[in-house]
Amino acid sequence: MDKVIIQGPAGVLQGAWHEVEGSEDCLIICHPHPQFDGTMDNKVVTTVAKSYLDLGINVLRFNFRGVGESAGEYGNINGEVEDALAALAWLMAEKSVKRLFLAGFSFGCYIAAKVAFELPRIQPSLHLEHLLMVAPSVINSPFEKATPLMCPSTVIMGALDEVVPFDAVSEWVDSLYPPLEFIELSQASHFFHGQLVILKQEVKACLAPHI
Repeated sequence: MDKVIIQGPAGVLQGAWHEVEGSEDCLIICHPHPQFDGTMDNKVVTTVAKSYLDLGINVLRFNFRGVGESAGEYGNINGEVEDALAALAWLMAEKSVKRLFLAGFSFGCYIAAKVAFELPRIQPSLHLEHLLMVAPSVINSPFEKATPLMCPSTVIMGALDEVVPFDAVSEWVDSLYPPLEFIELSQASHFFHGQLVILKQEVKACLAPHI
């Protein structure tokens, strides 16, 4: 892992780059809510990141503004979207990117989805291979600004989620077109306590068609 500094719109952003030698596939992963202790070191974020690394995909993690060593303060969602776009700009400037993967956990799902939505406008030549959303916070995020999802997408959701209502996510997924893959983990809570090994298996399974 290499520590990296990303120039963001509110100041520098703290990042971590995990490189797979010879790979031009890259993931940007977005962490949970900054105001509720969300960081790039969250155990769900790092578990998902390791899943991609195991499959030969480079990974960029980063802290939103005001988190860890990142400058600034909470940007009320729009600022965090800007941070993720800055992370994308850093990736495109510093690394060779053939295929892009995006992922998020909880709050970070909307940020990743919004980057995916904006990508045809800001990087029309970049191929977005897949979007992964783990426990998306659909009741607190303006997903209407990030849909339709025009790339292959997967939602993984714990049936015992105590933070985001499972039924709300299920109904949201059913409302989407084009349709996306929905994976339910029957014994998982929001933070996947005791279920991280299963989560990793499911992430790898959903990515298998894209490797």
